[in-house]
Amino acid sequence: MAWTREYKNKYQREWRAKNLEKNREQNRKNLKNFREKNPGYNAEHTRNWRKKNPEKASETNKKNLKAYRIRHRNNPIYRMQQSMRSALCAALSGRRKAQPTMDIIGCTVEELFEHLESCPSWESWMTRENYGKNGWDVDHIIAISKWSKNCPLQFALCWDKSNLQPLEHIANIKKGGR
Repeated sequence: MAWTREYKNKYQREWRAKNLEKNREQNRKNLKNFREKNPGYNAEHTRNWRKKNPEKASETNKKNLKAYRIRHRNNPIYRMQQSMRSALCAALSGRRKAQPTMDIIGCTVEELFEHLESCPSWESWMTRENYGKNGWDVDHIIAISKWSKNCPLQFALCWDKSNLQPLEHIANIKKGGR
């Protein structure tokens, strides 16, 4: 029997239906490889799509905002993590005084910068001025997701300065929750 296009498509559909987990795993690997080889593609693609589809983009934003608000309202752990991230970012950027945040971290903003600058992952191009989205981020050595969400001691250890290090923004995104 010849491998016609229809037969091949039918065979592939049947194989994928029988091997869902294998297929998902292969798709994940392919997507990860593509993202590593093309780091700016997704942002550029999204930006272009939003320009071409402003109504759909607005709709999507509204849905995402609604989901965020529901999760923020109903999940105190998520709300605390988001608040800590925002407070730490604001404190390091000098946008506001963040004494309670720095009490949790266990030092002042100046001491935290000194700690980050003394870390082995600190690179010569990193400065206090290029901290943030287009430069470097504060990374958790042991990811937030690895700590128990219900234990106050683990929360304090997670946000302690000894668990924080500077990391290039793209590398921090690639690292994810690992």
